[in-house]
Amino acid sequence: QMDLEAFRRYWRISGGFGLITSVIPFALGTLITLQLGYSLKAAILIGSFWASFTLIAYPVLKQFELTKNRAGAATLGASAITDTISLLVLALIAGSETGDQSGARLVLMIVMGLAILGLWCLILLPWITRWFFSTLGRGRILRFMLILVGLTSSAVVAEILGIEPLLGAFLAGLGLNHLVPDESALMERVDFFGNALFIPAFLVSVGLMFDPAVMFKPSTVMLALWLSVALVVGKAAAAWLTGRVFRLTRAEIGLLFSVSVAQAAATLAATVIGLELGLYGEEVVNAVMGVIVVSMLITSLGTPKFAERIEKPDVGERRLGEVVLVPTHGQSSGLPGRLRLAGNIAESSKGIVLPVVVAISHKDQTLSDAKERIDEIDDTLHALGLEGDSRIRVDRTLVDGIRHAALENDASLILLGWQGPRPITTYFVESVADEVSRLVECPVAVAAISETPVEQVALAISKNDLNASRLESLKAAVSIATSATTHHPLIVGPVDSAQLAEAGLNLPERTEYKPGEIGVIQWVEKTL
Repeated sequence: QMDLEAFRRYWRISGGFGLITSVIPFALGTLITLQLGYSLKAAILIGSFWASFTLIAYPVLKQFELTKNRAGAATLGASAITDTISLLVLALIAGSETGDQSGARLVLMIVMGLAILGLWCLILLPWITRWFFSTLGRGRILRFMLILVGLTSSAVVAEILGIEPLLGAFLAGLGLNHLVPDESALMERVDFFGNALFIPAFLVSVGLMFDPAVMFKPSTVMLALWLSVALVVGKAAAAWLTGRVFRLTRAEIGLLFSVSVAQAAATLAATVIGLELGLYGEEVVNAVMGVIVVSMLITSLGTPKFAERIEKPDVGERRLGEVVLVPTHGQSSGLPGRLRLAGNIAESSKGIVLPVVVAISHKDQTLSDAKERIDEIDDTLHALGLEGDSRIRVDRTLVDGIRHAALENDASLILLGWQGPRPITTYFVESVADEVSRLVECPVAVAAISETPVEQVALAISKNDLNASRLESLKAAVSIATSATTHHPLIVGPVDSAQLAEAGLNLPERTEYKPGEIGVIQWVEKTL
């Protein structure tokens, strides 16, 4: 569920906060544990518990629409950094306890293991998944099974390489991030299965280790208090320091603290592993359980309090590919190409493709035809390896159907198909595209795409397009062109790069400029 686009946008705050909120609680926890008489390895491992945090408050961030706010996005991105640091420390400690390597050799083995694990989780597994989705795995059950296979295989690869399986599972999630949209049915199944089976089973196994007789011993209570101090003071100091460095508001600093103080998944896993390695006894496990309860209380009470004080991001910051609506009516030519383009746009934003078949209510046979059309669209979606949710919209007219579908699903882009040149007799009547764009608030694009995949993309921009009144449309065109570009550089012209930079357009790194003084049509004919 990581929003990688938001992480890239606020990578400085995410990276800075991720490192600061890892180092300070880690150091405090280690020092306090050493002072309490634990061994160096045990103290380092216990200190690493507080380096990470669990996104318990993620639903609250979504509720207040703060996942794209700089503070909200920073906490989401920082969680990837903190979990990785915490799990790396766990891997080092576990490897030094169970293996025969030590020192530089152990570090080298772990670095090589991480490289191999990264190759599998971030390159090979996504490639296999994309191929499977478009060939054998066209059914949702098969796709869900592949997600489980990816989870299990990544954990097994990590364990073979001497790295904790939890890190392999985490990296597998990052690798499959763009292939499983947040709002898709597949993500819903992954969420349900994890929340209904994996997490409860894990918590039950940890709960069986909980011993009330040990929990309420004075020594355990005192240890829990000291560890709570390390966690709360460390996370508060990290949030304050991050806020000062990046000039955040008080509410945003409070949000950083309240979200990052939560402890659960990585902390529990590391606690259990440390117990199994014999680094400490049940007293530490029970004390950690007490700290987790404290952290849950703080995050559940503090996050809504600070979230309601933060101004929501502007609607204009919404990404184009979050919900790409692809309407169709009857036999629409070029639909596979349009769905492929919609998939590229949605994938860049971790969004979803939403094909809608509009059935006219007062016409006979339209509903039965629409149901047949839905089956064809689903087959096309699965053949392209896309996750989507096709549906039928019954309305009085085609335009009303598209408009109401866009409103109901909060579309971020409507991708219409080009119907060919208009007859002269219809020039005094609005086209479907004109009427839809007048009635909806989201951008509307008209695509004329062949059945074969797009190989070369050119973005034709005239000087008139750089006017302030057309700038938003031009930004949408840049986003679509960037998404459609895969193996070749994006060709841009006939205006030169200096004019584009002055207009504030962010073009991809692989852009080939071909300026000229000719018109747009002549430039396209010459370029392509």
